[in-house]
Amino acid sequence: MLSTLIDPILPIFTILLLGFIAFRTKAFDVPAAQIINKFVFYLATPALVFNVISNAPIEQLDYRALGVYFSAQLIAYMGLFALLHYFFNIDKKEALLLALTSVFVNHIFFVLPIAERVYGPIAARPIAGVVIIDILVLFCGTVLALDLINSTQKSVFNTFKLLCKNPFLIASFLGALTWLVKDSMPSGLLTYATFVGAAAAPASLFSLGVILASNPLGNVGRATWLVVAVNVVLMPILVYAFIQGVDVSPQWSKIILLMSAGPCGAMPFVIALQYGIPTRRIAKAILISTLLSLVSITYLTS
Repeated sequence: MLSTLIDPILPIFTILLLGFIAFRTKAFDVPAAQIINKFVFYLATPALVFNVISNAPIEQLDYRALGVYFSAQLIAYMGLFALLHYFFNIDKKEALLLALTSVFVNHIFFVLPIAERVYGPIAARPIAGVVIIDILVLFCGTVLALDLINSTQKSVFNTFKLLCKNPFLIASFLGALTWLVKDSMPSGLLTYATFVGAAAAPASLFSLGVILASNPLGNVGRATWLVVAVNVVLMPILVYAFIQGVDVSPQWSKIILLMSAGPCGAMPFVIALQYGIPTRRIAKAILISTLLSLVSITYLTS
């Protein structure tokens, strides 16, 4: 596991540290980070979404295992949102994103390289399946919910217009469409998606580092610790418990359990910046869960 800590974990998160340093040395400020985030939101992440979905091995997915993982996510997501909004009196939009932060793990840029190093190329199949569910249901659903909350005219027609403008839903639809026309799809389209999508992780982590540096890291707060607890403790427990009652292959069981122990992903932070939602709790949850997940992932891969 030490080798996976040295490469790829530490090199990947060095870009977050560089963002932190860039703010402290006054090379970058928060408005600059927000501009980078616009690129991530409108171009890089949709390209990444398209690339992941279009290349997903649909015929090789274990839908029972994916059902186990999604069930755990849905319970944790809805339960945490209710707690944060109704008991902690956190604004509905921030509560939605904090709930998403707790269950939307950093699977592509953190868990996947580790899983492939430990279990081989087969690890990409379960992770691709989870990515599809996370993007199509949780990620796009949360963005749509934020659009509906912001919208002053809530009607079927206006909801449809919001769907048509959502870059993640558009990218998801186009990615799924390639399953039908894969043989005749222009190769240049995949080249573009691969090239631009590769910028999503480093750009979002760099802007996250800038934002973290602009906020005091002390006084984490109960709500943030609750998000971290759901991500690091509750999700693995739920997935493990559900696996016991469902006939899932041992290989898939190991990988989805490993995914459930992954740290909070950076995309809720990207959405928060784009929608003008406070990022302090989200950024701290990402940082703390990343550090704590090293323990759980080390244990699960030992």
